[in-house]
Amino acid sequence: MTLPVKRQNLMKIIHNKPKIREKLQKMGVENLTNEELLIILLGSGTPSMPVKKLARKILHQFPLNKIHLQSIEKLTNISGIGFAHATKILASIELGKRNSSPSLEKIMSPTSVIPHLHKIRHKTKEHTMCLYLNARSELIHTEIIALGGLNYTLLEPKDVLEPTLTLPATAFILSHNHPSGNTKPSLADKKSTEQLLKASQLLGVKFLDHIIITKQAYFSFKEAGLLKN
Repeated sequence: MTLPVKRQNLMKIIHNKPKIREKLQKMGVENLTNEELLIILLGSGTPSMPVKKLARKILHQFPLNKIHLQSIEKLTNISGIGFAHATKILASIELGKRNSSPSLEKIMSPTSVIPHLHKIRHKTKEHTMCLYLNARSELIHTEIIALGGLNYTLLEPKDVLEPTLTLPATAFILSHNHPSGNTKPSLADKKSTEQLLKASQLLGVKFLDHIIITKQAYFSFKEAGLLKN
């Protein structure tokens, strides 16, 4: 018995889906092709447009890196895509956006560090903060490592460098505030910076800068030529 054409297409739609779902179950969702992921998302096609053909048509018309830019109107212009399919696609894209990790900010100069020091620049006591970066100069972690009236002779290099081993980080920037409003580094500031530079070089971690921050201004050891790697 030969099935009518429409019935044959419907049977193809029904039989295609379990194979892809079985592949997902056995191999993991990350091993599905873009077309297979779209087939699962769509769920079904139409009698004249099987879901596999429909998925292929969508990806041909809208490459994966462009589909998120499309409106419901543009998606429904594709034969076989109705309002329901279009909303499924856009909803899945929005879920992906909301679940994706935010891009990391690159720290390329002292001025790009300043916005991250708002926690300490207005403090009435000295605070020391470290910013940790990866090999691409992207900020991956910030941490306040000392509070209160800070005596820099008590600042141990391990307090600053230990997080670089666990993050992992390849570079860091040290900063502390001067509640007095004077950005000029003290002798203790300079001595501590020299000791920390030696320790970081032994560990193979880049000490990029030491920034003194106040309410109105900042001082960069790097810009002043006091920190040379």
